[in-house]
Amino acid sequence: MDVFFAGLKSFFDAFGNYITVPIIIYIICRIFKTPRKRAFQSAVLVGVGLKGMAFITSGFGGVLTPVVQQMVNNSGLNRPALDIGWQAVAAVAYSTQIGMAFIGIGLLFQIVFWLCKATDIFMPSDLWNNYSISVWGSMFFLLTQNIWMAFLLMIFINMVTLLIAESIQKRWSTYYHYPSCAMTAPHHNGDAPMYLVLNILFSKMGMDKIKANPQDIRKKIGFMGEPMYIGLIVGLILGVVGNFTQLNSFAGWGSIANVAVTCAAVMAIFPRIAGMFAAGFGALTEYSRKTMAKTKYGKDREFIVAVNDALGYGEAATLTTGLLVIPFALLVAFVLPGNLVIPLMVLPSLPYMVEVPVSLSNGNIVKAWLMAIIVFSAKTLMASYWAATFTQVAAEVGFEAATQAVAGGTFIIGYIMSNCTAGLITMAFLTMNPVIIALTVAVYVVFFVLFKKNKVRFQDYLEFLATGKKPEVEKAAA
Repeated sequence: MDVFFAGLKSFFDAFGNYITVPIIIYIICRIFKTPRKRAFQSAVLVGVGLKGMAFITSGFGGVLTPVVQQMVNNSGLNRPALDIGWQAVAAVAYSTQIGMAFIGIGLLFQIVFWLCKATDIFMPSDLWNNYSISVWGSMFFLLTQNIWMAFLLMIFINMVTLLIAESIQKRWSTYYHYPSCAMTAPHHNGDAPMYLVLNILFSKMGMDKIKANPQDIRKKIGFMGEPMYIGLIVGLILGVVGNFTQLNSFAGWGSIANVAVTCAAVMAIFPRIAGMFAAGFGALTEYSRKTMAKTKYGKDREFIVAVNDALGYGEAATLTTGLLVIPFALLVAFVLPGNLVIPLMVLPSLPYMVEVPVSLSNGNIVKAWLMAIIVFSAKTLMASYWAATFTQVAAEVGFEAATQAVAGGTFIIGYIMSNCTAGLITMAFLTMNPVIIALTVAVYVVFFVLFKKNKVRFQDYLEFLATGKKPEVEKAAA
């Protein structure tokens, strides 16, 4: 069995999500009786779309990272824990046999959970992000040596992730124009409960009256409101902030111009790649509905496909909001009491992290930006809480950066560990107190039952907050 799981991990490591996801999409298409030609075309479009997104985000990161590093240096921020990115998290996630085993067991659980109709989201199509669940189980096992509790922890986090993902699915898929899709990345969905509360609170405060989405901005300022020019302006702001001490040099202004043009290019090109990716799901959506309507699993049910968070990265309001959060994220790290972390590698990834608030606010950049800063503060404290433990565990499994950090009396962290929901659940499980664990599970059960009974009403309420339009059913009743 160990050989099988090791082989499965090697397969995923070797081929990556650009190959594994298209294979999964092809298999699912064929299960739903999609003709081979259309299934193959769908798989290729998904693979090419993912690869195209990777080219853009990788090139963008290469330009943005030096500017972010300069911001950190210019700020004088000095904290004992350094954010070194998701690679450290993945190393810990797959450092144990149970971490590797969750690749297979998690897949089986997600299929069974869907077949039992506990969720309408078919999560295996986004297997790549399972490491964001595995890391908590692996860390728990390395701390306690309790393999069964570690498995229960991972399964439970998976269940909570799916419940949250399903609650915001309609809003996310409507805003980003991916019908019958759900963004299931655990490290983003773990923040969604805070965003849901803030979204309602800010709506009550009248922030929805602020017209700050790309469409309204375009109407007010003409061609300069086009996504490409918004990217140019935001890139110019970031470039100036990052090169503030070099404004008297050609090198500084060269860097500013490079960041500005790169941001504009991402804004202009990314939607085309995302459109290609979306086209890959057309056949799956069509044939899944036809096939499921004839089975007991499809009665009164929609087939929702889990998709990668990269799909929303380059949308105009999302990229704008994420980039505008960067300098304020550094400010938060500087002034937040109790913070131990220097955010670094997470900063270019902030457009991923703001997809939930952007979709909930229907592209209201001001509202989403404020929500993101508040939630980033909570995430930074969560990352600070786990920094010492994560460094210890990473050093135990031989991760070199962690070993060096321990020797130097410092810490490392990846912002995947700032997942507030998964972090709180893991804290509860680490107590090994049956009462605390039972209460944690009971909270989930209560929310699960309430959501299942009120799913349509809840999703319609989020649509009303986002658009101001009442559902058609309510209009008819009125």
